[in-house]
Amino acid sequence: MAKRMGLWLAGAAVGVGMIVAAWGQSAPATKPAFPQGVVSATGITHTLLLHAPIEGKVYKVSGSGEIAGMYDIGRKGEDSWLLPDGRVLGSYSGGVREIDTATGKVTWEYRAAAAPGGGAGVEVHSCEPVDGWGDGDKGSVLICECGSKRLFEIKRDMSVAWEIKLESAQPAHKQFRLARKTDAGTYLVAYGSDGVVRELDKEGKVLKTFTPPPRPNGGVNGAWRLADGHTLVTGGYGAEVYEFDGAGKIVWTLGKADLPKDYVLHYLGTAQRLANGDTVLSNFQGEPAVFEVDKEKRVVWQYQNGKIGPVSAARVVEGK
Repeated sequence: MAKRMGLWLAGAAVGVGMIVAAWGQSAPATKPAFPQGVVSATGITHTLLLHAPIEGKVYKVSGSGEIAGMYDIGRKGEDSWLLPDGRVLGSYSGGVREIDTATGKVTWEYRAAAAPGGGAGVEVHSCEPVDGWGDGDKGSVLICECGSKRLFEIKRDMSVAWEIKLESAQPAHKQFRLARKTDAGTYLVAYGSDGVVRELDKEGKVLKTFTPPPRPNGGVNGAWRLADGHTLVTGGYGAEVYEFDGAGKIVWTLGKADLPKDYVLHYLGTAQRLANGDTVLSNFQGEPAVFEVDKEKRVVWQYQNGKIGPVSAARVVEGK
């Protein structure tokens, strides 16, 4: 009887749907799928480098939104770069790899577990090519390690050019996220779950501190020094971005209330300030995966692709 009743109810529901449609009314709507591909009312195009840590891949995406390249960098990293010679440098949970995009072969690799001062339990979320890396033997790679609590620059021959010991009482996974070297030679380090960015000199002395407002499940993912001396900070799960002036005062913010209602913010990972003043943001496990806002916080471009896993880092590498 219960089975027959269930079948009847299902049939009745279908019948009601048919009757509603026949009367020219719409059936109860489900949430529409988020628009795929590139959306820009003004025709903005960007060539992108997208880091998908759950898949362990880095994608190059053309201005039209098509996947132009896919590179196996390793799982759980959060940072990648397109080098001047066309190779890709990116982090994975246990280190950093440089990949020849033409062949897919690894041309250089740092492995935390095999490094002096590294070892089991070390996580690498951040890497940055500095001082000409990608041009022969020049430069080094800036790496920030959780667990070992190290910030260091390493050369192609694996010699360490500089190292700073960091402090954190957090469990390894929550200690640090992205680190960046400024033009002044200082370092901006995102202290993950501590929810603070510290600017350090080469001796590890704290020069400045950038502290976003407290948010539920907040934190910080990264910081970027702008041309005017201001600093952009992303709030991770706090799902906001902040611009601090030279005195450490917040002068610009962006959050859910500023964006279209269909946007789902989950974890704001990277922020890139373009030459025209617009800001491009990655939105890990949210919708859209990447978007661009102007100074007035209006969305001028967005990108979503169901074939690419959640994006932790996005970088405009060319375009307009």
